[in-house]
Amino acid sequence: MPAKMEQLLELGLYSGTLLLGSGAEIYRVENTIYHLLTACGAEVVDCIATPTGIHLSAHAYGRIGTRVRRIDKRSTNLGRVAAINNLSRSLAGQQNDPGEVLQALCQIERDTEHSLVRWGPLGAAIGGTAFATLFGARGWELPTTALVAFIVFHSAAFLRKAAIPGLLADFAGGFVAALLALSVTLVFPDMPSDRVILGAIMSLVPGVLLTAGARDVLAGDLLSGIVRTIEALFTATAIAAGAGAILGWWIKWLG
Repeated sequence: MPAKMEQLLELGLYSGTLLLGSGAEIYRVENTIYHLLTACGAEVVDCIATPTGIHLSAHAYGRIGTRVRRIDKRSTNLGRVAAINNLSRSLAGQQNDPGEVLQALCQIERDTEHSLVRWGPLGAAIGGTAFATLFGARGWELPTTALVAFIVFHSAAFLRKAAIPGLLADFAGGFVAALLALSVTLVFPDMPSDRVILGAIMSLVPGVLLTAGARDVLAGDLLSGIVRTIEALFTATAIAAGAGAILGWWIKWLG
């Protein structure tokens, strides 16, 4: 198969992998792959995406190519989704070289990865504090929530990078949040731990996953929508189980 055709197929699979791995909806993944490949000279593009894989076939440069790729890692990175969408729109109506577009995608992956590492913990701290305020937190509960949320985000991110299964990482995140919040009460006995725990685990709550599942169902991608909704429920259960495990132990042994 000519190198340009290989680059075209790799472009479709690579863009789809980035989108699916960042929490994009199925219809957005398939639509973006179609527009990227047609902007690079493809005449016919057929793509079927699921939460765990992409099946792609394209007719371009007088040849037909087919590739399949499995998606192993999934997280949430809406900045990456937005950047790839912007790239797709900027290429519309032009004839582009697939190799150059691949390089642009690689740059987007690097930039958005650094952005998530740099700003993710801070966002978790600010968001967790805001939610704790909605739950009624006041005074020293707010900086405590920010600190605990910061540590929880780092802990969950570290476990995912260490190839720990997502549900176990979420369980550990809930466990760490409850453990840290309860440990603070040893120093400040009058500080309630419930609002700190709730605020700290908000960065782990699968809101984007649940929303993407609902949008997939509305778009007619029933299989993906059901799978993502179930995954969101399992994730929420794992977080609650992690927090509940340490709460049960703490109440039983430390009162």
